[in-house]
Amino acid sequence: MRQLIISFAILLSAMLHATAQTCGCTDPLATNYNASATVNDGSCVYSSATISATEIGELGETLDGSSTLLFWDGGYWTYNDHNDCCLYRIDSNTAAIADTLCISGISNYDTEEVSQDSLYLYFGDFGNNSGVRQNLHILRISKESLLDQTFAVDTIWFSYEDQTDFTSHPQATDFDCESFIVTADSIYLFTKQWASEQTTIYGLPKTPGTHVAHRLETYNVGGLVTGATYVPEYRMAVLCGYDYNGGNLLSSLRPFIILLYDFQGDNFFSGNKRRLDFGTLVKEQVEAVATSNAMDFYITNEHFTTTQYGITVDRPAKLQRLDLRDYLLPYLATFETEPEDTVPTDTIPTDTVPTDTIVTPPDTTGIPQFGTDGFRIYPNPASDRLHIDYPQDFEGANYEIMNLSGQKIAKGILREKSISLNNKHLKAGKYILVLRGKSGTKTFIFIKKE
Repeated sequence: MRQLIISFAILLSAMLHATAQTCGCTDPLATNYNASATVNDGSCVYSSATISATEIGELGETLDGSSTLLFWDGGYWTYNDHNDCCLYRIDSNTAAIADTLCISGISNYDTEEVSQDSLYLYFGDFGNNSGVRQNLHILRISKESLLDQTFAVDTIWFSYEDQTDFTSHPQATDFDCESFIVTADSIYLFTKQWASEQTTIYGLPKTPGTHVAHRLETYNVGGLVTGATYVPEYRMAVLCGYDYNGGNLLSSLRPFIILLYDFQGDNFFSGNKRRLDFGTLVKEQVEAVATSNAMDFYITNEHFTTTQYGITVDRPAKLQRLDLRDYLLPYLATFETEPEDTVPTDTIPTDTVPTDTIVTPPDTTGIPQFGTDGFRIYPNPASDRLHIDYPQDFEGANYEIMNLSGQKIAKGILREKSISLNNKHLKAGKYILVLRGKSGTKTFIFIKKE
């Protein structure tokens, strides 16, 4: 009887715990945000958004085939997709080549991505535009051996479990791939599907040998995925790519970014999924994305030229920067601390550090927060009133103040460039300020003090 009572108590406790959880959209930037939701079920829906990149500079003829980008050893490094076997460190302020590291004893047939964990760089030689390759592989090279130039290289061979047709289908196959990420124990490929314009995740071990890449999930991105970066401590992955639309020059080559965040474990499509588009007139063959702080993202595109309908498009290889704070700060603020600009999140040891490890940020107490395009909030921390500088088109915009759980504490209309903080619900602590204007949404983090 006593054992029966204990079992019943455990069952009752589990039932009460389950009923206490509410599934729904937990992102305050989503159109279907549910303030009472405690578990993100991946259902968030977002308004369309257009972003623009800041051009750092052209990469030059040496990097015409730039197809990869990662933050490692204190800088951003790229690697060409054919023949060249050198890593090039790019100055993130000028786009000039700052350092060169050539690797002996390897070949480069069609390397489309370089990823990493704490010990190794992984070179993905798996470009497969026609779907005919049966020598798909990833080179694993010890970081230590790269730095001392002894070059300890292993090979991870793989095949797709569901590919049975190896006849040539130029730019019409779903078994091409240009992006992957490395986690604690696995490699995850994000395919570039010419036919369906979707991406499918395939998983395989990250150990040398011959493996079968198992099909996991498919997501309709509406374009070609060409690059990925992984920020494990914030449960975030970011994909880049461009529209294809059957290769029609008039409607293709518009870049996009896919934000994947607040997912569970390695189920990358289980959380929030948001696509950010570049302007309709932008045409770039974007190939790679990387970050050092989970807010500023650098992208590269390779040199591209083509002529259709008497129209010639000729785009040089470039390095560009994206400021994604307005889309990610509310999520990042839910962690105990915010990202730090100087710590390379791409190089957090994914095979040894727990995913909830938090980077300690610099002390920003008393420093005004500057946004883009003339935005500023001050003082920060603030006690009674928060002052805001903003462009004219944000006059009369709606504002919301949320706590770090996404609960709305206050709202109103933005006038006279200040907001009263004399609200009984605004206790001392950290809050999210969201400004919703006609030209877009801006987000800031501020501290309320007594």
